[in-house]
Amino acid sequence: MSYLQSLPRLRGATATALHQLRPIQAPFLGLSLLKRAYSSSTSSNDQTKNQQQRQSRFNPSGRLSGRTCMITGATSGIGYAIADRFLQEGAERIILVGRSQQRLLNAAARLGECPEGVTTGNGSDEILATRAPEENQQESMGIGLSEGRRVSLLVGDVSESGPWVRELEESMKDVDILVNSAGISTTNILARTDPDFISQTLRTNLEGAILTSRALLRAAIRTRSKNRNSTTEIPSKCIINISSLLAHKGGTGAVPYAASKAGVLGLTRSLAVEAASSLRGVVIRSNAIVPGYIDTPMIANFSESEKTHFKDEIPLGRFGDPQEIADTAVFLAQNEYANNCIINIDGGLSAV
Repeated sequence: MSYLQSLPRLRGATATALHQLRPIQAPFLGLSLLKRAYSSSTSSNDQTKNQQQRQSRFNPSGRLSGRTCMITGATSGIGYAIADRFLQEGAERIILVGRSQQRLLNAAARLGECPEGVTTGNGSDEILATRAPEENQQESMGIGLSEGRRVSLLVGDVSESGPWVRELEESMKDVDILVNSAGISTTNILARTDPDFISQTLRTNLEGAILTSRALLRAAIRTRSKNRNSTTEIPSKCIINISSLLAHKGGTGAVPYAASKAGVLGLTRSLAVEAASSLRGVVIRSNAIVPGYIDTPMIANFSESEKTHFKDEIPLGRFGDPQEIADTAVFLAQNEYANNCIINIDGGLSAV
């Protein structure tokens, strides 16, 4: 048993050792300190089963008809579930943002879209290593916004948005709804966490959300200027941040992640006030979802005893469904009086 394995579990988080200290890529980690990254590959049978379960459980009503949505960290987990649900709700266009081009292509295919001509956003070796076949590439090495019928792909790292911030703003000119779902984490006590990874976690989880929100604000200001003489009322825009219950509850092994997700809540509240006072003629609502344990493929990495332990702590006695988080996102996106909403979706765990 390793030292980390010998650490006691604290309520609201797990101190289970992961035996690897590299960053885990996951749009949502919530309370779960995950053992490995979510793989976007699933069998066709599993996909069909999941689609049937979604169709029978949720009843889309076209509430997002005509809306354009951008979702960071959209290749898996909660980010992907939100993209899927927004399409079901009639969104006119979904822009998926991620660092890996191949994972974006996989996600688009699972959503029933296969955009062509994807290019990289910042020249990262990690992105270049996962590029699509050469015939699907554009020559430009600028930001790549690949257009599909309803799904577009944007390859770039939100934690390193400096080189492509203007292109990011340009891609947001028609965006109505921004979902900040990208995030990374690892399990390690703070004393043994590499300072570079602390910075990377804060850049991706918090600074990335700040910079994408800034890009939406700037794009909205430009759009307002172009439409200054228009008599048509401009509909509100909405930012939805995905936080974590670790922003509220203490735990062992995820201090940088918890700090970044607490910062996301501060971003949400401050932006709700500042946008109202600094923007004239454009309404931007700022809200956040605070998930608990969510039943994604990553949960499959837990042992049965761990699953039982975690479920026993949850008043509802079960993990959440990613589509239940997506359902919350739909509510926040379409409710015009929802502003500064911080919604816990945790089965009651936050009350324990």
